[in-house]
Amino acid sequence: MNDQIMPDEKRVFVVMSQEQFQEVYEKAAQIGAAQAIETFNSERAEDRKRRRKRKLRNTELLLRNYHMLKENAENSVFGRAQMGESAADILEEMMSLYNDEIIVESIKNSATRTAIIMSHVDAMISLYQVYCEKSENRDIDIRRYNIIWDRYIADAPMTVDALAEKYHLAKQNVYADLRVATERLTALIFGVDGLSVH
Repeated sequence: MNDQIMPDEKRVFVVMSQEQFQEVYEKAAQIGAAQAIETFNSERAEDRKRRRKRKLRNTELLLRNYHMLKENAENSVFGRAQMGESAADILEEMMSLYNDEIIVESIKNSATRTAIIMSHVDAMISLYQVYCEKSENRDIDIRRYNIIWDRYIADAPMTVDALAEKYHLAKQNVYADLRVATERLTALIFGVDGLSVH
């Protein structure tokens, strides 16, 4: 930076008392700190939002590949006690991967690993069923559970069109029920921070 004064420029000096300078300094520090906190909180909220979306996407991935993963898990010859990983470890690893095929391959990589994650998924699906049966909105929640079961878990998974016909709903309502059920399963599978709060 050039501190030289050009011939037709005037330099203006402002004289402040020590108290005035201190007041300006403190206000600038407060404004800077408030801006830094706001930026930090905004970035943190965005990060939480991205993680929730990834968890939801990973739940959908687990559901879409449910039968293939279950078949792979049934080929596990080692007991779970022999595996050094937990479902939480495997789920956390899923959060760091961004390619659906790589995620599925990572889970399938070990039949025992697949057995661990699918045992966890099955337990959370059962827990979701119990939640729906005890819900205040029992009829709606049981319908949502049945729709997600029929769509992904049943021996013969159904299309959205078939679900709409079976449950006498518009396709949009089937998609809405699938979305709500998937969000609730995400919270169960990945823990409470998988919950999307609207």
